[in-house]
Amino acid sequence: MSSVNGHDHSAHGALVYDDTGDFVAGVGAFVRLGLRDADHVVAVMTPEKAALLREELGSDGAAVEHVDPFVVYERPGPMFSAMVALLERHGTPGQGRVRIIAEPLFTRREPAAVRAYMRYDAAANVAVSGYGASILCPYDAGRLPDEIIDAALRTHPEVAGPDRRRTTDRFMDPRAFVREYVREPTTPSAPPVCRVTRSEDIRPGRERIRSHALAAGLAAHTVEDLALAVSEILANALLYGDAPRLLWSYVQDGDFVCQVRDHGPGLADPLAGYLPPDRRLLGGRGLWVAHQVCDIVEVVSDTPTTDVYLHMRLPGT
Repeated sequence: MSSVNGHDHSAHGALVYDDTGDFVAGVGAFVRLGLRDADHVVAVMTPEKAALLREELGSDGAAVEHVDPFVVYERPGPMFSAMVALLERHGTPGQGRVRIIAEPLFTRREPAAVRAYMRYDAAANVAVSGYGASILCPYDAGRLPDEIIDAALRTHPEVAGPDRRRTTDRFMDPRAFVREYVREPTTPSAPPVCRVTRSEDIRPGRERIRSHALAAGLAAHTVEDLALAVSEILANALLYGDAPRLLWSYVQDGDFVCQVRDHGPGLADPLAGYLPPDRRLLGGRGLWVAHQVCDIVEVVSDTPTTDVYLHMRLPGT
């Protein structure tokens, strides 16, 4: 069993296919290997793809747990937490193994949404290590743009075709990918909502975000989620970053966006906020909370500044 950068190649692979025949053959073979080894098999795919898989597997298909992709993929943060929960429940060493087929929907094709999903796909290489698990991510090369397929080759150490699996020299270290696969940092033309120099500045900044977000059309419960995330990120900037610490809000590509900037060194670990925090520790949850409640969280460290972008999708867009 070979590895690159310490990551088990067999644990997380991509199936790049051009037609449904290749999809059924590749996924069917992956599932049958799991059933042969008494793995718990979970399939996250559209009802149409699930029907094709059931037809291919016949009576064996009854052993596959199907999960609604439109629920799982609603937000990448909770999606990733659900995957980690599956790993803990079915793939804890000594207690069993799990196989997961996770076909991304990409219902949103805006660059920020695509980047967010692919960063999580990179992080899966780290999350799966230590568990008895294999994950296969099918990518429809006939439907998806080349840039998504290119990113898939960089986030999966092994690529499965209709006839064989092969390692790819395009694979990047997951932390390097997460750090690099981000937007270009920008400075909004409007003045900041607030400057944070002490903890007492966080509350008025949060209240201004509430007001702006409600005016932009976000639902009240979504505004509260965003206000929580903003508070956590501002507290992190105050604790770890240097002045000036700035907060902006604006609408971009159908999202209401809050941008927090500080002049600190940035994240020591680009995967902070992706992996569940250590339950034994009290701190270290701010970024993780933001990932759970926001539609997109993007961290851009560009010396000498670090920007955190928090996105919430506006209704009707």
